[in-house]
Amino acid sequence: MGSWFSKAWDPSTDIPDLSGKVVIVTGAKFAVNLQCTDSAGIGYTTTEQLARHGAKVYMASRSEAKAYAAIEKIYANNKSVKAGKLIFLPLDLADLDSVAGAAEIFLKQETKLDILVNNAGILTWDYQTTKQGFEIATGTNHVGHFLFTIKLLPILKATASKKGLDVRVVNVSSAGHSFMMPKLSFKLPSDFTYPGAAPCPPDHTGVCNQTSRNAVSQTAIILFASELQRRMDAENVPIISTSLSPGPTATEGQAKIIMGWLGPVWWLIKTFMSRSPEKGAVPSLYLAVGTEARVEPDKFKGLYFEANCKAVAPSKLASDPKVARALWDLSEETVKKWTS
Repeated sequence: MGSWFSKAWDPSTDIPDLSGKVVIVTGAKFAVNLQCTDSAGIGYTTTEQLARHGAKVYMASRSEAKAYAAIEKIYANNKSVKAGKLIFLPLDLADLDSVAGAAEIFLKQETKLDILVNNAGILTWDYQTTKQGFEIATGTNHVGHFLFTIKLLPILKATASKKGLDVRVVNVSSAGHSFMMPKLSFKLPSDFTYPGAAPCPPDHTGVCNQTSRNAVSQTAIILFASELQRRMDAENVPIISTSLSPGPTATEGQAKIIMGWLGPVWWLIKTFMSRSPEKGAVPSLYLAVGTEARVEPDKFKGLYFEANCKAVAPSKLASDPKVARALWDLSEETVKKWTS
């Protein structure tokens, strides 16, 4: 981003022409919230900006209704977006069968993939599990995205091998990775079923439990992004993998997942004290399409960025390359049924 006094990166003016680019954004949706007002998250805003600048965007989402609502809204608000530029891709990250199926659907329809934005995320007040039995935040935010990315890695690599093309994998994490992170090694299968801080209620509810579960999933995202980059560099594959925190952002999902019954109150607080989804999407867009990464890739590769689009060091655990490799090995073993 340059010096402290440099102009802030602005999607409306700084996104280049994306004609011919093929993109996947997970978790892109549009909904009407409990207050009966329109609500769009970071994934929706990211998708809208990419499509507005000419990209063909696959909106990978669990909810078909919300995905099509997003598609209709983007077309209605952006007359320049041509028909066929927005495509729904059914993806339930909490079910690895669905994850593998979504990747296979995409691979049958496209011959290239320029940008993958792993944006979707979940956090619950109580302890819940995915279809395969993982804690739902880690299972969705990391394990699901890990499998999805691995299944798409061959087409990402093939695209990167073509002259003049610029391939990126953007992983949305959060500053919450450093709050109440337990001492996990990411070597044990039980790390993917971690219930929360101890001692805890039988149903593992409570702010402490929720916060520590969130830290596990968000730390895993950062470690995955850095290890993916290390492996791409080792293979001399010019893919840029990054992770980021969008900052505190007022999105529709926050009222449902934060503080249980205090969700609506939290929603009001975040609405008046947090960034809009439009601002929350800026670091994702910057890392996905900003020209800076193409000009100086070493200033982006494997790094973690804050909401101001500046690279910073994440927590000590999230910066540990040995832990990153252990996490990759554990994740690879966990999803081998769907990759073999």
